[in-house]
Amino acid sequence: MGNLHGVPCDPIYPDELERLKIIYETARYGACLSRHDPAAERLAALAIHFYQLGIRDDDALTRRIIEAGRSLRQS
Repeated sequence: MGNLHGVPCDPIYPDELERLKIIYETARYGACLSRHDPAAERLAALAIHFYQLGIRDDDALTRRIIEAGRSLRQS
């Protein structure tokens, strides 16, 4: 099954989701975003998107999300 962009989407299992939550919280903090900031929701979506694209290394995924979060705050 694919998403709207044609990228195959494997299911995200509970242990992976918990890992993504920790990575998201770390990245959100690193990007200086409040959990109430509208950009934080986009950051969570990007975390899942990057994970589904195959970025599985925690540090690389966190860095990528922080970079995206900073650019969201600037726009």
